[in-house]
Amino acid sequence: MRRGSFDNSSNFWKSVGQIWDISWMSVAPILFGLFLGQYLDRKYPLGFSWTLSLLALGACLGFYNLYDFLMRESRKGDKKREATDRKND
Repeated sequence: MRRGSFDNSSNFWKSVGQIWDISWMSVAPILFGLFLGQYLDRKYPLGFSWTLSLLALGACLGFYNLYDFLMRESRKGDKKREATDRKND
């Protein structure tokens, strides 16, 4: 097996893993808010909907997690580019 094809396969699976992480970082808070809200609506019925409130909170947290992850990855990429530029100079 050529080394180049192994690197491409490794990068592919690394990308799949990152997509999986990103998905769960954004979906898990939404699902948690949804299920917790439904439980609280059944257990403590009030004049407002726990489900909608916690679903909205979960969506905000999910998008914040996504934003934070992307900013960290962007900073890592910037540092790698700077290191490469210094090495090439």
